[in-house]
Amino acid sequence: MGEGERMGTSGRLRVDARRNRELIIDTARRIFTEQGAGATMDEVAKQAGLGPGTLYRHFPDRDSLFQAVVEDGLQRMIALADAARAEESSSWDALSRFMRGCAGLRLDLLGSMARAQADRMTANPEIQQGRARLMDVLDGIVTDAHREGTMRRDVGTGDVLGVVSLLIRGLPTLSPDLAGDFRDRTLELILVGMRNHPWAPSLGEAMGAEALSRRLAD
Repeated sequence: MGEGERMGTSGRLRVDARRNRELIIDTARRIFTEQGAGATMDEVAKQAGLGPGTLYRHFPDRDSLFQAVVEDGLQRMIALADAARAEESSSWDALSRFMRGCAGLRLDLLGSMARAQADRMTANPEIQQGRARLMDVLDGIVTDAHREGTMRRDVGTGDVLGVVSLLIRGLPTLSPDLAGDFRDRTLELILVGMRNHPWAPSLGEAMGAEALSRRLAD
């Protein structure tokens, strides 16, 4: 086999490996969301249409797979924020698009599972970098919305992330359709409340990105 053929084969293997990794994460996100903490690695491999060996080559245990799913969720939220900020004509529209997009990601059970593994999440540098990047991008959107006068100044980046966190938890005791309807209506009510109105009562000091970071560190 010539050098070019070896390089071509190596490139195809890397593409296949990347595709398999993405398939595993996508499948695991869906299964963890549907089944919660009881989902097994074998079930993920089966529904992904891959052999157990392929799964374990990428993720040696369930914790590493779960952390990859959480990291992927963060990257999806960052992509939402980046796209909204770049493409919307106003910062308020960017914020609204970001929040609606996060509600549509369906990360319900992943949030509670991440809280159960808080120590591992804190020790994962990729997840910490993702959280910092998300907060930075969102803080820019919120600051611009304050500057343009469309968002009330007593609502900060920390408040927005708190609302997003509540939204993605969902309502597990309800049917998916009804829970989705409630989520959508709740989000629209929240957006109305966050909009700058002269008649709105003050909420006190806003929770900004730095304040949230300090609270999380405590």
